[in-house]
Amino acid sequence: MSPAKRRSSSRRGKQTRYAEITLAALTGAISATHLCDPADPQSRGSTSGIWSLERALEDLAEGGYVIDLRPLAAHPQLLSWVLRAPLSNGRLEDEQIERLPDEVREAARDLMPWLGGAYQWLAFLAATRSGEPADGSAGPFDGVSAASLAAYWGSRGARIGKRRGNAIDWSDGQRQPLAAPARRAAPRPRKNREQNSALATPEERDSESCCGDVLS
Repeated sequence: MSPAKRRSSSRRGKQTRYAEITLAALTGAISATHLCDPADPQSRGSTSGIWSLERALEDLAEGGYVIDLRPLAAHPQLLSWVLRAPLSNGRLEDEQIERLPDEVREAARDLMPWLGGAYQWLAFLAATRSGEPADGSAGPFDGVSAASLAAYWGSRGARIGKRRGNAIDWSDGQRQPLAAPARRAAPRPRKNREQNSALATPEERDSESCCGDVLS
């Protein structure tokens, strides 16, 4: 049994809440970052392959965010923005930045000759600090709160929603009531690593491990 499956089994009795839900730009595929519980290190993680937005919204924490990237699908700078985007760390509102440690960047540099394809590209981006902003704000591989990630994408034209009670308030002024939770008989979507995953077009599939559930 894989570590991810073991972790899922051990936490089966505890409902997973989401800090942030993302709708991918190209296909609308849904992924979510788990709400981080400081007392429980295993609460960190993400879920992809969620089969309906309604189902995801049921599990969105109060004050959690929805980042709809579909309005950016045809934007010529989308890929550049994806490569420069920070990662959600599962917290809701603080402004702290979890920097990727220098020792991890050095390890990535050491591993580059032994890697290939998207993994080598990912290691190169981390080792060379590609895409790091000059102003000291969060860069790729840095972890930020759901609010900060929503602000990053909202400033670039994404549609942003925030859960308030039993509704989602959207940045375009719409208010979306949430449906009553349904009894779930279907299997839960799969739980993934601690960061987002992405591209699904055939020509970009080799970049998947780097871009997260943002484009596909």
